[in-house]
Amino acid sequence: MSEFTYGNLIVNYNKPIIKKYCPMGTAICSLNNNWIAFFTNEDGETTSSPFLERISLESPVLYFYNLSDHCWGYQIWDEGRLSSYLHFSYEFDSELLLSIAQERYPEQEYIASFLFENDEGQRIYKEIEKELSDPVIFEKALKKHFNSVKAQDFTLFGFKEEEIELLVELLSVDTYLDCEDERDIVNDFKRLISIEEMSWYRFERIEQDDEDFEFI
Repeated sequence: MSEFTYGNLIVNYNKPIIKKYCPMGTAICSLNNNWIAFFTNEDGETTSSPFLERISLESPVLYFYNLSDHCWGYQIWDEGRLSSYLHFSYEFDSELLLSIAQERYPEQEYIASFLFENDEGQRIYKEIEKELSDPVIFEKALKKHFNSVKAQDFTLFGFKEEEIELLVELLSVDTYLDCEDERDIVNDFKRLISIEEMSWYRFERIEQDDEDFEFI
């Protein structure tokens, strides 16, 4: 059974802010000495809850997801905006191709159908696929994908400069290109920011009588 984890994290001393903004039914737990985790029915796997925009006006929030066979990622919300994020897909080549095609043909509402269901789409698919087979072009596209990563924003959660340097190194194109197993990166990320316990948690799995959680 594959792990599907997704939810929200806030530094432990800001716990009262969760109750101020989150909807009824939100589940809250003390993940460890550093983090409070909370889960709502608005969490959307790779898409964070709209409540984070409001919460982040008073405290930075980290949204984390790990869909172990598919992808993992994070989002940092601060002062009402998404300040840093990474979507790390294990099907990156395919997702990148679709992203490039959508960028070039914005008039195609359903880009996957366009690429696979007619001759013109197939021609474009093969054209982009050939482009990405060039390591230089692929690395350039990969760097563009990582532009959303601003590891320095983890200082919002109290991380020190030496810890930030390790995150900068980990959340980089070089790490992606050099790693033997891409799935090791998420484990290193969790260890560096001390959220190892954030595993197999999501709103749908939490029982109302679970003593580790309190509910709004």
